[in-house]
Amino acid sequence: MLSIGELSRRTRVKVPTIRYYETVGLLTAPERTGGNQRRYDQAGLERLSFIRHARDLGFSIEAISS
Repeated sequence: MLSIGELSRRTRVKVPTIRYYETVGLLTAPERTGGNQRRYDQAGLERLSFIRHARDLGFSIEAISS
């Protein structure tokens, strides 16, 4: 399980952007610990990597979500 900071480092996506992607539904909200910290699994890492790659290719958020 990865913290949001570790997920950010591995994908090179800023933390506020990760939170935004959760808000707009591109990334599902992860499980949280008892201390209310986000914990991402391998699927979350792969999904965010896909989103970042698609954005780098010029796809809009709307295109990625569909």
